[in-house]
Amino acid sequence: MPEPRPSLPDGRVPLVGPAPIGLHLSGPSPARPVTAHKPGDPVDLGPLQETGAEARPGRHSARESLRARLADLTGGLTGLTGLTGLTGGLGVRLRSATRAAKTRLSRILAPIAGPLRPPPDAPATRVATARARRRRRRAVLTAITLTGLVAALAYAVRSPTQPPLTGGTAPVAAPSEQAPGGQAPNNQAPNEQSPNNQAPNNQGPNEQAPSGQPSSDQAPSDQSPATGDPVAPGVPLLDVDLAPLPGALSLTALGTRDWRHWGGAGADSFHRKASGTGEIQDPGGERLEHNAGACDLRWTDGTPTARQDGTRAGVFQRGAGKSFTLGVAGSGDLRTVRLFVGTFSAGARLDLSLSSGGDPAVRGVALAAGDRFYQYVIRFRAAPGERLLIRWHALTVTGGQNDGVALQAITVS
Repeated sequence: MPEPRPSLPDGRVPLVGPAPIGLHLSGPSPARPVTAHKPGDPVDLGPLQETGAEARPGRHSARESLRARLADLTGGLTGLTGLTGLTGGLGVRLRSATRAAKTRLSRILAPIAGPLRPPPDAPATRVATARARRRRRRAVLTAITLTGLVAALAYAVRSPTQPPLTGGTAPVAAPSEQAPGGQAPNNQAPNEQSPNNQAPNNQGPNEQAPSGQPSSDQAPSDQSPATGDPVAPGVPLLDVDLAPLPGALSLTALGTRDWRHWGGAGADSFHRKASGTGEIQDPGGERLEHNAGACDLRWTDGTPTARQDGTRAGVFQRGAGKSFTLGVAGSGDLRTVRLFVGTFSAGARLDLSLSSGGDPAVRGVALAAGDRFYQYVIRFRAAPGERLLIRWHALTVTGGQNDGVALQAITVS
């Protein structure tokens, strides 16, 4: 239970601790005699009439209303406003005095220190000369760099001009397919003629009438003639293009002079034109057989197999650095050679050159995974006794067991 608070004899409660600020204690009001008064007479209020409030013990004299307190604080801030104006005026005077002091100091030191920058007609110093030299060097280097960039851009955007083609370097496209079955009518080979030296009316795509013009029902042949160039006869020539590879080709039609095909009956087997000129030279070497070609190769005048309706066989070599080397004999006339090669997940390069010298022709194939096959159309002219040298070799492989370069066939017309 809380302790009972002590009380004074006159019934008042004492204050505990020091008296708060603003509080005043007063003793009991002295007893005043009560006098009777009549209605209408003024009442004597005594001290209350002078102070306007009754003095009570234990109460402070501060205002109780919030609005009255805010009014007191606002009055104090009004006095601070005058002080702020006084401070601003003092700052303006200090800045003006500082500027004036700087001006007087600069006037005093000017005769002693001299001008901060040399006059324009003053002699150049070593530092100034070195700076001027560096500026000139930078300007020259910038001009050289810009000139080089402009020249490089002009060279890059300039379209390469093709070398002029002579009469024997016209583009060669694959000839049209011969009749179904790969055999000419009347049991004749596409290049055979009738006994009276007249070509039949329904002859093959590469046969010509005795006048040298294609027959009426013959597709125009776009192969280059097997004769010398009338414009520049006898001049060595070497050119190569990459032609699209169709689904089927006739070696008999393409190899009017000679052709050769590898594989089909073992890694060392090959077929050739039975009545060929023997212009194709193959030194041989270690080879493996494959049957993954992308084009069906046909012939009707071969040996030891006289007729083939379609084969994709060929030979290949494993690993980087392996190659196939072939040769074609020259005769002084323009010759067209078609080379059918491939790659098995390898990057390869075709090197062509003439044994008599001159600029070689090079074609490259980038490294890529998978089996890819190509038809290269080579036009060359070499003197009798000289040769066209062909080398198809693997540069890099992806690392598979059978990655390398492949060889299928070659034709000469």
